[in-house]
Amino acid sequence: MRGVIREDYLLGWIKRYLLWLAEIAGFIRTADYEAAARRADLALRELLGLGPDSVLALTDGEILARLAMGDPPVVVRDKCLMVAALLYHLGHTAAGKGNADLARDCWLKSLQVVLGTYFQGAGPLPEFAPQPEALIEALRDAVLPARTEAALILFHEQHGQFDRAENALFRLLERMGPEGEAGVIEMGLGFYRRLAVLSEESLAAGNFSREEVVAGRQELERRRAS
Repeated sequence: MRGVIREDYLLGWIKRYLLWLAEIAGFIRTADYEAAARRADLALRELLGLGPDSVLALTDGEILARLAMGDPPVVVRDKCLMVAALLYHLGHTAAGKGNADLARDCWLKSLQVVLGTYFQGAGPLPEFAPQPEALIEALRDAVLPARTEAALILFHEQHGQFDRAENALFRLLERMGPEGEAGVIEMGLGFYRRLAVLSEESLAAGNFSREEVVAGRQELERRRAS
């Protein structure tokens, strides 16, 4: 009986939040940004006991730690991704109100939570979670933190998006000073070594070529030697 009660509680929880996400999306579509912000604020306070400003100040690891009490991993994952979805919508709310900086901060935190959850190895993202591609597109003009770019290199590689992984690699490399550059170069050389053993067909599927593997590795080796 206890298991049935627990399952009913979990189903009720996710249904309630999915309804709220739908309401927030509806408010955004009708440009009722104040209503969208109020609903998202309430949902975040229920999940984390914090408002949006405080949530943005947390790392993805701190968000996970706050949510990881008393629930099985799959529920913790869904709660983390619900936070990411709420932040994603809050970003659109802020953009609609003309606050580009807040929109960027919300989308960045959402992306960090999604990537952090993904690398926990909890399986494919559920439908309600914001997709990394949508968040990356929203952040296309932003300068991402080094840790986020490093996560994107691995994320894109694991999804066969080798051209995008290389783009993230060189964005990160250009921002690092002499002290941090060596670590990025080693990461990049490992990336090219993994690509070097793939077939031409696999590389082509990732918008990449054998020539680009060689050229990228040579560029990193040149940088390491200089």
